[in-house]
Amino acid sequence: MSDISTKIIELLPGAFLIPAPTNIGVIIKKDDKKARADKVYLIDSGTTEVDAEYILGILTDYFEDKGEEWKLETIINTHGHTDHIGGNDFITKKTGCQVWAPLLECAMMENPYLQATQIWGGIPPHEIQTSYFKATPTKPDRIISEADKISFSDGSTITFLSMPGHCFEMTAVIYTCPDGKKALYAGDGLFTRGELSKYWIPYMQNPFEFMQSLDKLEKIENIEYCIPSHGDCISKNLTETIEMNRLAILETKEMLLNLISKGRKTSEELLKAVADMNDMKLGFGNFVLVGSTLRSYLALLHDMKLIKVIIENNQFFWYI
Repeated sequence: MSDISTKIIELLPGAFLIPAPTNIGVIIKKDDKKARADKVYLIDSGTTEVDAEYILGILTDYFEDKGEEWKLETIINTHGHTDHIGGNDFITKKTGCQVWAPLLECAMMENPYLQATQIWGGIPPHEIQTSYFKATPTKPDRIISEADKISFSDGSTITFLSMPGHCFEMTAVIYTCPDGKKALYAGDGLFTRGELSKYWIPYMQNPFEFMQSLDKLEKIENIEYCIPSHGDCISKNLTETIEMNRLAILETKEMLLNLISKGRKTSEELLKAVADMNDMKLGFGNFVLVGSTLRSYLALLHDMKLIKVIIENNQFFWYI
């Protein structure tokens, strides 16, 4: 068996990371010295049953190596997208653990068909009714919000930071050690330099809300580690990464305004132009995700009265 320490990494006492295509947060607490088993909290559960088996296998190996018993208490879902909730059903059936999630994400978790429908804007074609877009339904046991705080006997806590923008109520999980140091599991509320270099226009339901969430994140003190859902863990200084996220949004906004200023365009014409300018080769999935994101930008710019719309000859145009 390979070294388990490369598969589950301790960031702070009690705060761990399982690196994966969708990173999995792990919080381990023995809340009472007399407790027989360590309590485990997962942040997100991956995309599929295969991911779920992998996560449980790593936890089993970790505690076997330590010679300790453990109990999975809860999966805390940062939001309702399939790559974050896809392992919920398998894990809850295996362990009996609870699922916690933000209120506005529950509908999508209980009816994952909504995710593909929302992105497509209607009944989605089969190409996006895949395991990446459509998880097994999950019904959360508890609603989480910024008002909640889970406290442990050693003085450590779990709290939550609402970060809408990527989706309705993306919520980061903050683990605080007794000495005040924090591990922040950011979900898709922050994208790393590596992710932005590959996907300069990541999926966002509301890019300008995303910017406001970055402002909230920037005010959190004593962050030792920030764990985004995709890409490498960020140590201490988040300023550069936050600024890159802001830049990506502002650049896309200005790009759209500049293109429209040169003559009226349809949404698909703008999608092609933006993709070409960013050297993006869009497959089916990316075409839908980037297209949905750009339509959100356009709607917001329209509501800000920076662009206008006209329907002419049965075509919908954006213009200035």
